[in-house]
Amino acid sequence: MLMLLPVVAKTAAVTALGGRLDRFDFAVIGLYLLGMVALGAMLATRIRAFKDYFLASGALTTPLLVCTLVSSYYGIDVTFGTSESGYYYGVVAWFWYSLPYYFFIASAALVVAPRLRRYGGAMTLSDVLERHYGVRTRVVGAMACYVYSAPIIAMAGLMTMMELIGVPTTWGVIVVIVVCAMYTIMGGLWADAISDTVQFVLMCVSLAIAIPLAIEWVGGWSFVTYLPPSGDGGLRNHLVHHGGLSGWMLLAWSLTGVTVLVEPAFYQRVFAASDGRSVQRALLVGILLWASYDWGATLLGLVAHAAVAQGLLPESLAGKQALVSVCLEMLPTGLRGLMVGGIIAAAMSQVDSYALLASGNLVYDIYRPLFDREASDKRLLRLTRIGVFAVMFASALASLLFDRMRDAWQFMASVMASVVLVPVMAAIFARPRRAAGFWGAVGGLAGLAGFYALLFTQGMKDPHEETYIWRVGGIELWQDYAVLCALPASLGGFVLGHWLEGGEP
Repeated sequence: MLMLLPVVAKTAAVTALGGRLDRFDFAVIGLYLLGMVALGAMLATRIRAFKDYFLASGALTTPLLVCTLVSSYYGIDVTFGTSESGYYYGVVAWFWYSLPYYFFIASAALVVAPRLRRYGGAMTLSDVLERHYGVRTRVVGAMACYVYSAPIIAMAGLMTMMELIGVPTTWGVIVVIVVCAMYTIMGGLWADAISDTVQFVLMCVSLAIAIPLAIEWVGGWSFVTYLPPSGDGGLRNHLVHHGGLSGWMLLAWSLTGVTVLVEPAFYQRVFAASDGRSVQRALLVGILLWASYDWGATLLGLVAHAAVAQGLLPESLAGKQALVSVCLEMLPTGLRGLMVGGIIAAAMSQVDSYALLASGNLVYDIYRPLFDREASDKRLLRLTRIGVFAVMFASALASLLFDRMRDAWQFMASVMASVVLVPVMAAIFARPRRAAGFWGAVGGLAGLAGFYALLFTQGMKDPHEETYIWRVGGIELWQDYAVLCALPASLGGFVLGHWLEGGEP
C-alpha cells in the first residue's frame, strides 16, 4: 500500500490550487470520522448471526432504505464521475448518463422487487442464480458481482481528493479505509445503513450549499458564455442534450443503467427489507433525490469548465478534479471542511456498502458453496469481516489501473451486465433450463473478453478523446461500446445452452 503515493503521482498530476483546508476544516472532518467509529461500536451489540450482520436482521424500514440506497448508489462515483462528464461533455452527462437510470430504477422497484420477495431465505443475487441454474452459475455470477461491487471508483475518488487538499495520498486513504473498515466490521449492514443516513444528509447539504456559491464565483449564470461552442475544432456544445456524441455512444452510455436491474446492493436491500413495499417506496422516493443530486454534480462540472476558460482554474485541470477544485477555491473556511466531509461521506457510503457486498461474494457466494457448505455462522462472520478489510485495500490498488472514473465505471458495469443480466432476468420472469444460465454467463464473459482483447491489440488510443477506438473500415468501435458487443454474446450463449440441454425446462 505504501507504493500508492509514487504510483498516483505518475498517473495523475497534482493541481496547484490556492484553496487548502485549515485546522477548523480538519476538526470538522476528524469529528465526523470519530463519530462513524463510535457508531460501529454501538451497533456491534446487535450482531448475533450472519443474517444480522449481512442483512441487518431483515428489518430495514423505508426511511433507512431511502438513505442507504441513495447514498450507496450515488457515492463518489457520481460526485466525481458525473461532474467529470459534465466538465468534458456538458449536460449530456445528465440526459444520457444519468436520466436512463431513473427508468431502470422505476422498473426495478415496480417489477423486479415484488418478484424477489418469493425467494425466501435468499441473501444475495447469487442465491437466485443457484436456485435456477446450480452452483457453477452461482460462482461465475459471484465473480462478476465481486468485480462490480469492489469499491474501486470510490478509492480513485479518495486519492484524487487527497491530492487536491494537500494530504499525503497514501496516509489519507489509509485513514479513511481504517475508519470505514472499523465500523463496517463491527456493525455490518446495520452500521452501513445508519451511517449512510448521516452520510446522505451531509453529502446532499454540502452540495446544495456549494452550487449557488459556485455560480456566483464564476460571475452568475452568464458563465454559460464561456462554455465551448459546437462544431468548430471538434468542440462540443455543453448545453445541447446530446453533447455532439454519436447515437451509438449515447446508447452505450444509457445501457450502463441496465445494471440497476442486477445491482447487488439492490438485491441485498430487498432481502434485508422489513417488507416488500418498503423497498418500492424507497426507490421511488430516491429517484427524485438522485435526479437532483445528478443535476447538481453536472452543473458543477460546467462551472469548472467555465472557470478554466476564465483563468480561475488551471488549464491542466483533469475532469475528475473539477468538483473538488471549484469548492476548494471558492468556499470559505468551515464550509470547505463541510464540503470535503461531504465528499468523504459520499466515498465512505460507497466503500462500506460495496466492500461488505464484495466480501460476501467471496465468502458466502464462492467459498461456502465450493469449500465449506456447512460453514457455521461464526465462521462466515469472521471470514466476511476479514474480507471487508482486504477488499478495501485491493480496491485501492485496482483503482490505479484507470485514468478516468468513467472508464472504471464502464468496465465494471460491462462485466456485470454481460455476465448476469440475461440469466437473472430469465430466472425472474421465465422458466429457463439450468444449462442456459451457465452458458449465458460464460458467453457474456467470453464476448466481453474478446471485445477488450481486440480493442487493445487492434485499436489505438485517441489522444483527443482519451479512449481506445478500433477502426474497422468505416466503422468505429469505441471502448464505451463493450456492453453493446458483449450482451448479444450472453444472449447467444443463453439460447445455445437452453437448446443443448433439451427436454422440458
